[in-house]
Amino acid sequence: MLYRNFEERFPNLTAGLLNAYRNEHLGGAYLLYGDDPTWREAGAMYLAAMTVCADPLEGARPCGKCRNCRQISEHTYAEMFELSPSGKAGYIRIGDESAPEANTLRWFVQQFELASSGINGRKIGIIHNCDAMNSEAQNAFLKTLEEPDPGVIFILLTGNPGALLATTRSRCQLLPLLTNTLQYDFAGAAELCGLLNRLIFEAQGNIVLASGIADEMLELTGKLSEDSSQRADKAWEKRLEQASNTEDKSLYKRIAEQRDNAGASFYLMLRKQFLSLLHSYCAQVWIWSQTGTLDGLNNRELLEQQPLPEKPDPAVARRALAEADKLLYRLRFQVDEKLAIRSFAVNIACGGDIPD
Repeated sequence: MLYRNFEERFPNLTAGLLNAYRNEHLGGAYLLYGDDPTWREAGAMYLAAMTVCADPLEGARPCGKCRNCRQISEHTYAEMFELSPSGKAGYIRIGDESAPEANTLRWFVQQFELASSGINGRKIGIIHNCDAMNSEAQNAFLKTLEEPDPGVIFILLTGNPGALLATTRSRCQLLPLLTNTLQYDFAGAAELCGLLNRLIFEAQGNIVLASGIADEMLELTGKLSEDSSQRADKAWEKRLEQASNTEDKSLYKRIAEQRDNAGASFYLMLRKQFLSLLHSYCAQVWIWSQTGTLDGLNNRELLEQQPLPEKPDPAVARRALAEADKLLYRLRFQVDEKLAIRSFAVNIACGGDIPD
């Protein structure tokens, strides 16, 4: 169960939150930061459920079974509002000041201008990947964040707290959810490891094989869109079903738009995972080439999925890591992604030595 798993993974943090809640010292704004988006969301759901659970367990722990807890985990709780990046750029839009559209910061803020209609008087606001707010958006949110109305709790989630303004961070209680592990759950993760294995250990001097591997890598990037759409459909299924059972067509339209925006957010997350795995694989090979052993590698499981040589060629390993660095740098700009990945593969297979 979501809530029990979170308690088990972060026992000290949950104990502190529960103690604050029991003693009515819960803050009005929290910043949950960590390296795993799954645990960040689980933390937000746990904190939200803790404040509205109708039948709490011993110590005020959310039961996970009451209607409120279920609706929180299904993202259908009527007084919980969520904001996430949208569009291909992956930013959180600030929205029009006079008539803000759905899934913009100003629309989000409007949801907290009226008191809660629920029995417990709670309103919950969650901002996913809050580092996607630019300075203008963060400044527009500061007053609301600094002085939330009674019963309101804001939960901000990020994998990069350093990207936020100091003024934003200072208005939140910071909760670290660090796992110090890298997990890759996108469709094609194992296949990408296999392609990198062939590229580094089999394709040296073979431009034809390297080009074929690049084509297969590009096919995997194409699957990310399908994977992200499926995740968004699953995540928003309950909310769309609930909206379709009402006569409010504007509500259904807004929820559908948010589902589409979630698809774009999932794509950006999966693309980041794809590139992170690519770079991590090359980095693990380079470290292995320097130490001569797989022992001590943080992500040795990436390498052990395929047959390996006795030891990688240090020059090839160095070149692979250098090309991975170049690829990530180039993709920060508006470049042809297909051409960049092809260049990455061909340069690893056929490029010159990189100086020490």
